[in-house]
Amino acid sequence: MLDYLLKVWKKDWIYILFLIPAVTLFIVFFISPFIQSVYYSFTDLYGYNKDVKFIGLSNYIEAFADKNFLVTLIVTFKYSIFVMILGNLLSLLLALIVDMKIAGRNILRTIFFLPNVMSLIIVGFVWSFIYGDVSRTLSELLHLNTSISWLGNSNIAIYSIGLTAIWQSAGYAMIIYIAGLQNISSDIIEAANIDGASGYATFFKIKLPLLSPVIVMNLILSATTCLKVFDFPLSMTSGGPGYATTTIALYIYTLGFRMLRTGYATAISIILFLIIAIITIFLMKFLNKREEIV
Repeated sequence: MLDYLLKVWKKDWIYILFLIPAVTLFIVFFISPFIQSVYYSFTDLYGYNKDVKFIGLSNYIEAFADKNFLVTLIVTFKYSIFVMILGNLLSLLLALIVDMKIAGRNILRTIFFLPNVMSLIIVGFVWSFIYGDVSRTLSELLHLNTSISWLGNSNIAIYSIGLTAIWQSAGYAMIIYIAGLQNISSDIIEAANIDGASGYATFFKIKLPLLSPVIVMNLILSATTCLKVFDFPLSMTSGGPGYATTTIALYIYTLGFRMLRTGYATAISIILFLIIAIITIFLMKFLNKREEIV
């Protein structure tokens, strides 16, 4: 083994030297904290208390018996499914629009992508103002008898936050869809047009199947982002009303930094990590199957 490592070093030492800084940073800022988090999830760590006791699976057992955690799990999945489906549909529609040969399409691309460069906290505060004062003022101008409480109604609050997330992130997925559309050979489209295929048939029979890897990739990116959402619920509702908009990430923050139950919060963060990993693996396997079919 040592001889093999020496041969590799002599042959590729220059490349190894370039890799060392990146590998070091990865170990220090990802692997080490992750291992430490896994350890703390099996302890009763409380705030900055140095007296830590190993308690085994107690935190994990408590998590699945915790009604609040189960509620936040449901809320997170509701939000994720809503944003993933509607957000990707909107992004694909925007990509199809700006992919057409129309005047000012570069300007449209910039306008659609612009919200993505804004701070999530700032976007959350702005949309809170829109859902609040702007919505009430608009209702008065239109002489509407009722004003919708977008963020105060527990039935629609999480979907209101979801609409904000879609508005903010649609431009990013749009760029990826545009790259996928432009990667489709123009010869295939021209052949379909010569054969008399309609625009509807061209999209559903040619473009959409060829875009399947891009769609799955966007779904993976959207899923991982949505399951970790924290900024919007914190800035727009602080998790209310009740637990109606408390996502898993916000619940972890509340447990760890407000209630100082660090060990329990870490255990829930490990559960969130496993959920994201399972969903990502499932989508990746689906992507590979789709590529084999295509």
